[in-house]
Amino acid sequence: PVDFNKQVEHPLGSDVYQLGFSKGLELDPVLTVSEWSEKNRILPSKSSSEPGRWRNSRTPYLTEIMDHLSPSLPTEKVIFMKPSQIGGTEMGNNWTLFSMLQAPGPMLMVQPTVELSKRWSVQRLAPSIQMIPQLQELVGDPKARASNNTILTKEFGSGGVLVCTGANSAVGLRSMPVRYLFGDEISAWPSDCGEGDPLSLAEKRTTTYARRKIFLCSTPTIKGLCRIEREFENSTQKKFFVPCPFCKHKQPLEWK
Repeated sequence: PVDFNKQVEHPLGSDVYQLGFSKGLELDPVLTVSEWSEKNRILPSKSSSEPGRWRNSRTPYLTEIMDHLSPSLPTEKVIFMKPSQIGGTEMGNNWTLFSMLQAPGPMLMVQPTVELSKRWSVQRLAPSIQMIPQLQELVGDPKARASNNTILTKEFGSGGVLVCTGANSAVGLRSMPVRYLFGDEISAWPSDCGEGDPLSLAEKRTTTYARRKIFLCSTPTIKGLCRIEREFENSTQKKFFVPCPFCKHKQPLEWK
């Protein structure tokens, strides 16, 4: 028997193999992304207009979406067509941080351009990691020599790595197989990155994983030409219903 909690200076190869094999047999956590976010997520002042602890009650329309991104649910692909500034990217950040800590695996985060991906990593991801001590210890100090924590690549846990890239980079989109794909503002992605449709290239990275998760999020642009609209029309097209203030009948909130 191997004591996995005991630190061994020079472990045997068989011990390392047994540890890795045992970790691979572990079940995914039953905890949902929304439950984890309520308990652990703290919004940093650097990237949020309402810094402090995440509250699902503040954005109830995001709860079910986060739950479907949880590994305990069989949903493989989640599409979120939304208005601007209602927490879509921040919800994706919840899922990213949850996956890094609770269900590590290779993950690809794609912004419209590589520069926007760097900005997301510096302004949103890095400050959020610093608010969670356990995750900060797992990722490591980006300033340390030979660090695996860079702006565009962050290694964590056993076999976990997050790669950030842009939809304008064909090299970044075909670099590795991934279990998780987070595509933000996909309607702003170019129609061709030099090797075809960037969304198609990114989704092909997930085909080797039986329990993959794909999250695509964006505000719509031109009707009929919009990528997120096309993805939404091929989905179950669920909408968030709110009660009428007078008769309490629930309906999608629509403006004239």
